[in-house]
Amino acid sequence: MMISSRKNRANHTVAAVLFIILMVQIGNPLSGWCTAPAGTAIITGDENIIAGGDVTVYKAPTNKQYAAFRKTIQQEDWDATKNNPAFRKLVRACNNGKNVEELDKYSKAVFWEDLLKYLDKMEVADANYQQVKQGTVSDELKSLYPKIDQAKNDFNYAEVNRLLQAFEEKHSGLVQDAARFCYLKAQNYELQINYPEAERYYRKAAAIEDQDSFYLIAFASILQITGKYAEAEPLCRRALAITEKTLGPDHPNVATCLSYLAGLLYYQGLYAAAEPLYHRALAINEKALGTEHPGVATSLNNLALLLKTQGNYAAAEPLYRRALAIREKALGSDHPIVATSLNNLASLLHDQGNYAEAEPLYRSALAIMEKALGPDHPDVATSLNNLASLLHDQGNYAEAEPLYRRALAINEKALGPDHPFVATSLNNLAFLLKTQGNYPEAEPLYRRALEICEKSLGPDHPSVATDLNNLAVLLQVQGNYAAAEPLLRRALAIDEKVLGKDHPQTILHRNNLNSIPKP
Repeated sequence: MMISSRKNRANHTVAAVLFIILMVQIGNPLSGWCTAPAGTAIITGDENIIAGGDVTVYKAPTNKQYAAFRKTIQQEDWDATKNNPAFRKLVRACNNGKNVEELDKYSKAVFWEDLLKYLDKMEVADANYQQVKQGTVSDELKSLYPKIDQAKNDFNYAEVNRLLQAFEEKHSGLVQDAARFCYLKAQNYELQINYPEAERYYRKAAAIEDQDSFYLIAFASILQITGKYAEAEPLCRRALAITEKTLGPDHPNVATCLSYLAGLLYYQGLYAAAEPLYHRALAINEKALGTEHPGVATSLNNLALLLKTQGNYAAAEPLYRRALAIREKALGSDHPIVATSLNNLASLLHDQGNYAEAEPLYRSALAIMEKALGPDHPDVATSLNNLASLLHDQGNYAEAEPLYRRALAINEKALGPDHPFVATSLNNLAFLLKTQGNYPEAEPLYRRALEICEKSLGPDHPSVATDLNNLAVLLQVQGNYAAAEPLLRRALAIDEKVLGKDHPQTILHRNNLNSIPKP
């Protein structure tokens, strides 16, 4: 009997919040379109789709201004953030209307990298959206942005709902804002873990702007979150075709689309199809951005994760090490994204049984996260889970258990009791208790994790199959085969429907079902 592990992701999650908790991985292979910290996914989690501060609100900079902005960013000129009016405008656009003085500790830690990615997005937007987005945002919607930003800063998503609903009722005739408005509603629902409503509005935005890769990728992302890989895949392929046609085959945004598509194939277990896409994305980024760019580190991580999943540790390890070196050089040794790379490398070593080298890397990552983000940040919970998992595998249950419990408490406090990451923490702790033979305490944790995932991800999500399997295995080891069998049958049905009959998770759950003694 095999339990389906759900080790917490090692990265910070951002904006579109791709809650990928199906696989036993440090991170999510879907690298995103752009970034600006606005929430809590993913392989590295350092990039994702955002809605706030759409660049069409502002007049696009000239090529000369772009070059000046890039030079300022490369020099990390903090004085320019205070004294250069044009640069301050860029900072506000990237940070939902905030000046640098108003940013929190985390936003300042990732400030220059986020700003560079946002500038990349602005350049792409200026070239890619001109034919499908004429003009700028209406004055009515522009005037609503400060109120939305304030509510988001207070995590008051209900107030954002109210503001957007009032805007819709009053200004439903503003056709030019329709796709952008739907996107804003969708993102807000996603931040509330209301995926059905998020999907509905992303679908509307993509239907309105069906030749805009940004909206297609946003819609594909929510479908990926809810396990609808078959529906998401053609959207990614269409976004890729549009981006290649609009920007050329060697543009970094083509690499992003390739990574999204490869990620969808990865989660379906189609590793052979995913690998050349990741290789091509890496080659594009190396050529376009330079071999030492953080975007190249993201591509290296994506490819390394795929190789690691296939058991090709020898090929994955140098990629993880190179990604780590790039990030340390570009961002400094105490940056949270460096901690992500430390976790990724440690996970590889962990899986190979190299506990002696993995443990200090996990501990270094935890120390960086606590220092940069504070002791109660969800990314600290991630690092706690990773270290606890290693200690668990070493049989050091006494040290692992309080780390799992602290991670659970952090996630419950920061994200709420019904968040998918809470389900991950519950599964981790329950697995430890099961290993120690503490079945009475483990069972309600598994049941609660299952309930959370069914509620937040839907009854047919692969993560629900994982939770069903975990609970069933616990019942099996107690000899309660009658209760375990229907859970495993349901898990297998989900797997075969969503992942296919030959996916590794499907095979694992089928084997568990077949291991039940026949009467």
